Amino acid sequence: MLLTFLPAGADFSACVADYGSVTETLNAIPQDAGRVTIRLWRSIFEEQDGSLEIPADRGITEIRFEPDEYIPRVALPDLYRICANGIPLTIGEGLVFENTSIYGGACVSEGETKLDRSSVTIEGQVAFAFGGGLAENGARSTVTEPSLTVAENGIVFFEAFGGGHAYGSGSRVFSDKTNVLIDGTADYALGGGFAEEGGQSSCENAFVHVSENAKVAVALFTGGSAAGEESRSWVESGKAVLAGRAVSAFSGDFAFGGGETVLNADSRLEILGSGSSDSVYMGSFASDPGSDAFVNTSELMICGEVRDLFKRSQSSDGGEAKTLFTALFPCSVSE
Repeated sequence: MLLTFLPAGADFSACVADYGSVTETLNAIPQDAGRVTIRLWRSIFEEQDGSLEIPADRGITEIRFEPDEYIPRVALPDLYRICANGIPLTIGEGLVFENTSIYGGACVSEGETKLDRSSVTIEGQVAFAFGGGLAENGARSTVTEPSLTVAENGIVFFEAFGGGHAYGSGSRVFSDKTNVLIDGTADYALGGGFAEEGGQSSCENAFVHVSENAKVAVALFTGGSAAGEESRSWVESGKAVLAGRAVSAFSGDFAFGGGETVLNADSRLEILGSGSSDSVYMGSFASDPGSDAFVNTSELMICGEVRDLFKRSQSSDGGEAKTLFTALFPCSVSE
């Protein structure tokens, strides 16, 4: 494994060392490390403990994981999460984390952690990506302004969330303003956070942008998602801009497995001239018995191509979804 340091305030210095695992390498990062690059070898795959925490006490200004220069593609199937603790994190091209969840914020299992901002960039391939943090076992994780970017060649196999992940009864995540940019590919793209198994996710303002050459392979949602009984995702207002391709696009949230979502104020979806979608819904999607999704006001502007337009929320398999008010706007070039 190679470890490169660019100390804060210095021009450039490099340190090359061999370690038995990524965890040991992270522990070896010195104080005032500045920008850090960790290059991964195949030989360390079996030695991972499944979870990585980026040290928050080493003066790291940003951290990047990438393959060793002689290995174009590196897969770590046993790594299930990386927690960046608010340090800007990049997963480089050539890395394949097929079972890994990436968190820009802190992963908290007790008490509460608050961060002003976080930044995650996916250039490689990961399972899930969250701009915010993870709260478990009744803990709380707050990131005021989380940011998530899926780069041009980046892939998120499942869901890309702007906010955090609240897992378990009493667990809570909060964001004031999220920002998601999809330049690559994701199955699902959501501006808000994810509440699961009784967790609670709150977001004041959610924003997601799918760029011209990007693709959302399943569904784009302006807000967040909730799964499981007593799980709740709450978003005050949200906006999604589709300049690329989304198979389905919703101006609301995604509730399933008995979860509840609320988009409390306005939710706006804009499909630009270069954008396209097979199905567009002015509202949310609720699937499975006990699932409930509510949108107050859904706004839609279409400049691109839409095959089927539904001026309502969508329910299936026993779920209930409702949009209270809808507003359809004509295409405006200025926007």
